[in-house]
Amino acid sequence: MSEKKELALKVLTLAVLASKGIKIARLSGNRNFDEKVVKAKMKSMKANGMLVPAIIVDAKKVIEAGLKIVDFETGETISEADAARYVVLVDANHRYKAHLNLLEANKDLKDEEKYKGEFYLIFALNEEITVSRMFSEINICTNPWKGGDFPKGAKMACKEELPLLDFIVELTEQGYPLPTASKWGTFKAGITKEVMADAMAGKISDKLRKTNGLERGRRLLKAAEHLSKEILKSRTLIDWAINEYEEADDEQKVSVINNLVGFFSSLNKEKAEQIEKAKGQRGGDTKETIINRLLNNFYEQYTQSQSTSTDE
Repeated sequence: MSEKKELALKVLTLAVLASKGIKIARLSGNRNFDEKVVKAKMKSMKANGMLVPAIIVDAKKVIEAGLKIVDFETGETISEADAARYVVLVDANHRYKAHLNLLEANKDLKDEEKYKGEFYLIFALNEEITVSRMFSEINICTNPWKGGDFPKGAKMACKEELPLLDFIVELTEQGYPLPTASKWGTFKAGITKEVMADAMAGKISDKLRKTNGLERGRRLLKAAEHLSKEILKSRTLIDWAINEYEEADDEQKVSVINNLVGFFSSLNKEKAEQIEKAKGQRGGDTKETIINRLLNNFYEQYTQSQSTSTDE
């Protein structure tokens, strides 16, 4: 029986793994660390220790599933030849990062102030489930992920080329909420975290395969890129554009998109600042209502100027 098999049903410590020559890896496509969460974990772990063990799987199994893994501390890619020396965290990445940070901070502390906690781990109990399904189930059922974390996990697991998914990952990594990213790419909020979770488990929705609205979204976003990220990330601007598009007759939809691209590009600094600085009024109009009014006014001015230049 292999050493890892012997350890499979035990709660382990890092010291035990290290004595066996085993190191910690993480999935290359896992979500980025949230420093606020790491700091909160550091505070909790220093005060209370680790309350539940982290979940690990054999690195070789992960690589055989077609997933890329990296050394947790160095970030170096782990080859199949080196996989025997690693286990992969599928849960508790933030806790492990907090543990490492606490150990690093010990260098500058007096002995009585030092963190003396141990990090505990256990192998996943169900060896029959695929790694991608396990990863999905752990993060969906406990729901510690934000919506924007799911696209990166889906991209990591999917072997199929999915341009829409790539676009959504590109936006969510910049801080766009998943529903907003979905609207820029499809004009709908249909690419949900559930769709992403299914993709992580190998069940790819047809919604992710569609690309008919992708170029439209790219053009609009490119035209509006001089606006602040706060405006682009909110749903107000894209919702307004979608409404203009949907109210147009079918034969006018292409020209509406062209007009919207021209309109977004035409917004000067003064108009952009009015949109960006709009604030809701207590007992009065909401911020969204004010922004929509500004957009309607500016768009009317733009279309009139276009008509005038055409007539000339």
